[in-house]
Amino acid sequence: MSANIKCLTPQEEERFLDILKNRKDAERAYMLYHLMLITGLRISEALSLNVEHAGKAKLEVKVKGWTKKKERSPERSEGKKNRFKTVYFPKALQKHLKEYLRVKAKRGESLAPEAPLFISRNNARISPRQVQRDFKRWVREAGIETDLTPHALRHTVGTRLLKEFKNAKLVQRYLGHSDVATTLRYYVD
Repeated sequence: MSANIKCLTPQEEERFLDILKNRKDAERAYMLYHLMLITGLRISEALSLNVEHAGKAKLEVKVKGWTKKKERSPERSEGKKNRFKTVYFPKALQKHLKEYLRVKAKRGESLAPEAPLFISRNNARISPRQVQRDFKRWVREAGIETDLTPHALRHTVGTRLLKEFKNAKLVQRYLGHSDVATTLRYYVD
């Protein structure tokens, strides 16, 4: 594993989710971080989800990925291109999403298909920066001493999958890396 990645141990992951699970002021955080720990979505990908996505078992998520230097063209912004990856929502996550929609309904939040799944207090799509601040708070409350960002959840998923299946190609597809070299660079010693 690359020295610069940080992820949660299985015990920290459990403690982190347990802190959020039963708190009324953490329902959104619990749903978001649980979603990220199951799917390996980046924070921007998770925050781009709408209510309509919550009812699906599988969806295509737009991701930005680096292109190889020779593929760069003027219409692509600084070497990035839009790609799509398939994300699967296992049954347990689908159940949690349905429960979360009930919570949103009780709060009077919009359940229109195009409404953001995760919103801020002023009913706008929550910003990645706000999630980062909240994440640090919940990590501290869980007693996790390491300085982590929400991206550590994605690394946790990648690390867990590689340990369990010992298959870098599977991890590459699951995380949506365009090249297995990226997966190997981060998750293999």
